[in-house]
Amino acid sequence: MEEKLKKAKIIFVVGGPGSGKGTQCEKIVQKYGYTHLSTGDLLRAEVSSGSERGKKLSAIMEKGELVPLDTVLDMLRDAMLAKVDSSNG
Repeated sequence: MEEKLKKAKIIFVVGGPGSGKGTQCEKIVQKYGYTHLSTGDLLRAEVSSGSERGKKLSAIMEKGELVPLDTVLDMLRDAMLAKVDSSNG
């Protein structure tokens, strides 16, 4: 399945809070049918799930610390793999 990600069209939209990332992503989704994945949304969903990883994330986030990059990238990869067959990109 990871092989499919190599052929997928992937766009990263980066910017500070309130810079319009979400607005631009909505436009991309509407025009091209791509899937929008937000690392913030993924983190909040994991915390809400009550999983062990979610509990660890909650503790990190409550202290105002940054979630380790490897954790964020693992979650993003998992979400991308889950959507690769049902998305245009």
